[in-house]
Amino acid sequence: MSNFKKLISIIAPMIIALLLAVLVLYGPFCLPKSEPATVEKAATSLSANVLRGEQLKDQALDSGYLMIMGSSELLRFDSFHPSVLTHKYQRGYQPFLLGSAGTQSLTHFFSAQAMGKHLNHKRVVVIISPQWFVKKGVDKNMFDYYYSKQQATHFIRHANPHSEADRYAAQRLLSMPSGRGDEVIESSLKNIASGQKISANQKFLVNDLKSPNLSHQDQLFTRFFIKDRRSKIDEQSRVLPNKYNQQQLNWIAGNLGKEHSTNNSFQIDNRFYDRQLKHALPGLMNSQQNYTYEYGPEFSDFQLLLNQFKKHNVTPLFVIPPINSKWMVYTGLRQSMLNDFDKKITYQLKTQGFDKIVDLHTDGDVPYFMQDTIHLGWRGWVKVDQELNRFVKQKQPQRVHYHLRDYFYTKDWQQRVPATIKKY
Repeated sequence: MSNFKKLISIIAPMIIALLLAVLVLYGPFCLPKSEPATVEKAATSLSANVLRGEQLKDQALDSGYLMIMGSSELLRFDSFHPSVLTHKYQRGYQPFLLGSAGTQSLTHFFSAQAMGKHLNHKRVVVIISPQWFVKKGVDKNMFDYYYSKQQATHFIRHANPHSEADRYAAQRLLSMPSGRGDEVIESSLKNIASGQKISANQKFLVNDLKSPNLSHQDQLFTRFFIKDRRSKIDEQSRVLPNKYNQQQLNWIAGNLGKEHSTNNSFQIDNRFYDRQLKHALPGLMNSQQNYTYEYGPEFSDFQLLLNQFKKHNVTPLFVIPPINSKWMVYTGLRQSMLNDFDKKITYQLKTQGFDKIVDLHTDGDVPYFMQDTIHLGWRGWVKVDQELNRFVKQKQPQRVHYHLRDYFYTKDWQQRVPATIKKY
């Protein structure tokens, strides 16, 4: 064999492999969908890559899963968690959990907008944590952790620079380190934020190069890195009676809460108390006297999510959880402040036509309603399950009528004192 042929025999496989890689990452086609078992696993994984990706969420929506958006409370898998109860009983819905510690409105907005038409006419549940609404808004490090370039490029491709919502979203993403981490994405966002269309070159780079590449990476890799919690859910369901009975479940939840919170006076789960609070307890007394959840950019970030629901005729149910009352007394967190937060967020919802609200913010003194200081547990989950079941059984309107106002993107609204809000 001549030297030339030897060289060709070495180089040819490399060239073919390179061409195949380019074809797989940039080709104009979709890779096969995931198996239903993979979607089922993803539904309770709460894995960050599932939140960042699209294919699994789109498949779940198309398969009839009920999206439940929230944050760290979704990780509290006791026997009454919605995923456990629907595993044990036919509850009329199958949750797909979206969120984890640190996920807030802005992350959920970019995730929801990338779902596109898959959201059309769907029901969605949003658990609104009062703790999201601190003065500075979402922690930039936490936002960056859940940031998805794929979602950012989807936003750029569909953004309307004449829309107040899209300009605000672009400005918010630019305020995050992740939004400035890619030159093409950053320059495109700057155009949108200033009310201008993206250039032809930006459009080519985003539409024809970045978007297909990121989409194919999602389709190739997301399905392989999913935390499997199904055995834990099955284990938690074994303590439940075979037949669903609301009163009996509430009674069992109270008893289990009592059994699992014996080492403290706050009715907090023993393990959480030992790990997170016991050693720091003296320093936490009256430590939250000056906390406020009444002001900040989170109110406008939340408006982005509402805008997305309107675009796709989504019927959302909002759950406003309480805070452990015994813990509030100890740390000095004011119930009056929590009431004011509730008044402000409820005003934002109801004045724009979002009237399906489960307001639990005064239930923090119900025994064993909370698993720890701020997270639902035991009897709290039983209550939420009842509301979710009622929600999915309600007849869904063909078309929803929301009346969104750009006012909710302004600093005036972010800083508005709840006492100035009139009756609605």
